[in-house]
Amino acid sequence: MTTIWNAILRPLNSQVRLRKYGRDACFCLAVAVMFLFAAEVAARVEDRLRLGVELFAVPDHDRDLILHDAIAVRGRPNGRFKKWALNNFGFRNAEMAKDPPEKCVRVMVLGASESFGLYESQGKEYPAQLQGILRSGCYEVVNAAITGLTVRAIIQLWNGWGSEFAPDVVVVYPTPAFYLANTAPDDPRPPAGPVPAGPPPWTLRLIDRARDVIDMPAFIQRRRVARTLAGKRRNEPGWSFDSVPEERTRRFEEDLRTLVHSVQRSGARIVLLTHATGFGSPPKAAEQDALTAWLQFCPRASAEILLQFEAVAATSTKHVASQETASVVDVASKMNGHGEWFAEDYLHFNDAGAGVIAGLVADYILSDANVTAHPARRQHHRLESD
Repeated sequence: MTTIWNAILRPLNSQVRLRKYGRDACFCLAVAVMFLFAAEVAARVEDRLRLGVELFAVPDHDRDLILHDAIAVRGRPNGRFKKWALNNFGFRNAEMAKDPPEKCVRVMVLGASESFGLYESQGKEYPAQLQGILRSGCYEVVNAAITGLTVRAIIQLWNGWGSEFAPDVVVVYPTPAFYLANTAPDDPRPPAGPVPAGPPPWTLRLIDRARDVIDMPAFIQRRRVARTLAGKRRNEPGWSFDSVPEERTRRFEEDLRTLVHSVQRSGARIVLLTHATGFGSPPKAAEQDALTAWLQFCPRASAEILLQFEAVAATSTKHVASQETASVVDVASKMNGHGEWFAEDYLHFNDAGAGVIAGLVADYILSDANVTAHPARRQHHRLESD
């Protein structure tokens, strides 16, 4: 009898246990969903309170900070993304008038992400620190840099937009490695057709927040970089650079010369900065991962050629400055190999490194008696604008 009773109850007990496990699983799932929902709401509220980002916005770096139009690739007026905020003209500095303050020297910084600021704390990018150093006098620093700008894009930005603000001094920090890309930099063109759609509205900010705070293990990063490089490199004769390509060096120098002429025609003084990296010569073992990661953007080059091109570009920058009676600040000779002044990629500055380059530029500006405001040129600029 007992055996028969157990045979009847066993399936019933199994069903009860299954229902209990199902309820427990649903409860755990509901708790997880509620936790993720609460965390997502908290992230959005924090962004709203700390950064001014709308609760239902879908942040996107390129769409929120960069404007591609017939004028140039430039900063989006009043653009905002995470810690980066642009003013009414799309520059990364305080709100400003279009005309420079009377009897004050306006300094405009042109360049790519090294000048725009990437890894530094808020307000610690080198143009902002330069403004702080020059605070004792009447100077206004305008950070017109935009991530990803080649020298050709800087020329377009200057001719179509930057020159309208009549700076007295233009500081240029070019990025030579753009000239080792698969194809040489060309003149930027506005995108044809409709603007590409941004991230979908249901994109979780938690995912982006996790990427900011969680570092992937080194072996995973190495595997990712190796896979990316393998996918970009071609096994074709002559495709890889076996030495520093003369044509790319010549293109860099010609573009830099064109930019110098464009700025000088406006009557402003131009200051060229040589590009610096934190890599040692030869690179240390601890720097190898960052150096290999850099090659993802220049897959035709080897690490040796990439660093050689940096040295050649520094020489070219000084050569152009000498020939065109422009000024030069040799940042490379001061900062090269000092990894402690650079972020984890050894290309962008940390707070301390940004302070070093800001000090070098400030020393030039304060020591050159010819760096002054030009009211007559500004009046001519206003008449032309009207």
